[in-house]
Order: sequence, then C-alpha cells, then structure tokens
Amino acid sequence: MKQSLLKKIIIAVIVILAAAAGWYFFYWKNTPAYAAGEIQQAVQHKDLQLFEERVDLRKVYSSALDDSASMLANDGKPDHRFAAAIIKSLKPQLIDELIRQTELKFQSGDTEPKSITGKAAQTLTAYAGSSALSLTGILNVENNDKGAVANVKLHDKDLNKDFIWKVQLEKDINGNWAATKVLNVKEYLQEREAAGKL
Repeated sequence: MKQSLLKKIIIAVIVILAAAAGWYFFYWKNTPAYAAGEIQQAVQHKDLQLFEERVDLRKVYSSALDDSASMLANDGKPDHRFAAAIIKSLKPQLIDELIRQTELKFQSGDTEPKSITGKAAQTLTAYAGSSALSLTGILNVENNDKGAVANVKLHDKDLNKDFIWKVQLEKDINGNWAATKVLNVKEYLQEREAAGKL
C-alpha cells in the first residue's frame, strides 16, 4: 500500500514538473517580459548575439534618428536645422555606423570613429547622451495594441539623473519579441536640453 502511494506521489510530482517545464518553454519564453529580461541580461553580460536577437538595431536607430532630426529641425536654431538636414541625408550610413559602434562596445573594442560618417555618429551619440547612459533595470512590461512597451530605467551620469525609456517590443518574422523603437526619444532629448546638455 505504501509503495502504491509513493508511486502516485512520484507520478504527481513528475506531472507537475512537466507542466511547469511546458509552461516555461511554450508560454513564458514567448512573452515580451521574457524578451525584455533577455535584453537586460545581454547588456549585463555583453552578449552581442543575444542583444541583436532581441533588439532590432536598424529599426531602433532609424526611428531615433528620425525623432532627433525632427526635434532639431523644429527648435528654431539654424545650426540645429543644418544638423537635421545632415542626419536626413546621411541616415543609412549613420545607421550602419551606429550599429558598428554598438557591436564594438559589446566586444570592448575601439569605438574611435575612422570615417566622416563615424565622426557624425559619434557627435550624435554625444548629443543624445547615449555614451553617458547605463541600464539600471527593466521596471515592467505593458501590453498595447502594437505589442508591448518595456519601461526601461537608465541612469545618465552626465546629469546624475535616472530616465525611463519606453521601448516598443514587437514580434519579428519568426514570432520572437524584439525591441523596435524608443517611444520617448524627443522627451528625453528635451530633458537633456533643459539641463543644458544639448
């Protein structure tokens, strides 16, 4: 009788463990929250492959350049309007250079620009303060009509201030969640400008 009860307990434990594993592999790994966690893990461990799987760098940089150019073009400063025109005309090359610099940062390599496009990209990253930013954590992930938004906490060492970036997550063609856009780039740049950093 005791062996029969022990067998039933073992079978019940196996079923519970199998259900938990199934939930992990078939549900949790396919959620935007899991993807956001992997982005944080990739940054912390300098795992470029995982980072590029979970962040569509081309889309992120494209939208960030559009938002930056729009803000510069509309602030009334002649030199900023000129900078916006340069961003628009060199956008494909700037995206390639920003991706290259991101990859080098993950590999702890030399990110010193060697071309005119590289120097323009470095000026943009200094303008946006991205070299002064460090990922503090992902606060939460909220579903929306386009997918999900991760609220990412970043610390700006230049301003000694924390910022929350709202990062759009969408499913890619393989059904995996990936970051595609920072939704509040303009607001972030406005805060840096108000602090005298632009």
